[in-house]
Amino acid sequence: MPKSSNRKNETRRANRDRRQRLEEMRRQQRAAERRKNFLFAGSAIVIAIILIAAAVIPAYLHDRAQKAKQKPGHQFAPTAAETAAGCLGVHNDKLSPAAQHVATAIDYTKQPYGDDRGGTSPIPPSGGEHNAVSLGDTVRFYPLADKPRPERAVHNLEHGYVVAWYDAKLPAADVAKLKALTTAPGFPRMLVVGWWQSDLPAGKHLVLTSWGQTDRCGSESDAVITQFYGSHVDSNLAPEKGFPPISGADKYPSGQLPSAGAPTPAPTAPATTPATTTGTPSIGPTPTPSKTK
Repeated sequence: MPKSSNRKNETRRANRDRRQRLEEMRRQQRAAERRKNFLFAGSAIVIAIILIAAAVIPAYLHDRAQKAKQKPGHQFAPTAAETAAGCLGVHNDKLSPAAQHVATAIDYTKQPYGDDRGGTSPIPPSGGEHNAVSLGDTVRFYPLADKPRPERAVHNLEHGYVVAWYDAKLPAADVAKLKALTTAPGFPRMLVVGWWQSDLPAGKHLVLTSWGQTDRCGSESDAVITQFYGSHVDSNLAPEKGFPPISGADKYPSGQLPSAGAPTPAPTAPATTPATTTGTPSIGPTPTPSKTK
């Protein structure tokens, strides 16, 4: 074979080898670019997921925690003021249906509408069956000696009132403080009602209730009562929040259970339904709308 042919063949092989090397280099470069793009895209996706999770998860956990706080059985941790007064903290009780009117006496130890944690008796009640005639609020302190009927006070709870119950073992000084609060301008929808049927459970001789919520306390505390009242008066849980006492309720002695024949006109909503009160109660007196039922 001529030398010229050999040189041509060698040149072709050299060119072919060079092209192969270049193609291999390009292939490796493309693979490296793909890896880099994949890592970049993957990192961007991971960062996006982290950012979304950082925004969504706390909101989800907060929402779940808030819903848990609304469920019956939830126990709120006591505040500093509650702890100082020997209170257990607010407990969400089982919610009862509305307008369960009966004319007879009720054994509330056998009803499920109250704080029954630890097997304690669910008294005083925070809902359940009640008399068709509430207690009045012309006088808002109902002493033990009058044997006020809890069946009537539960009707006040249904209207959005806060009821502070006390038993015979609460010190007289604490009872006097409670009585003074019933004439204070900041608590127009609070009743103080003596629980004369027995000692209150769990060694707590003062119990604050709104419809569906209870806080058992060892002693009177203006700070605790102010806090409870501001948070729970006219609560959205109360089926007839904002309603005043039943018309003519003050005409019946607090220890009397009006019979089925007592006048009970149909309820009419107040002219303006008050919004749920939160925070500290107002300083001045709040007028109560008239209502018949």
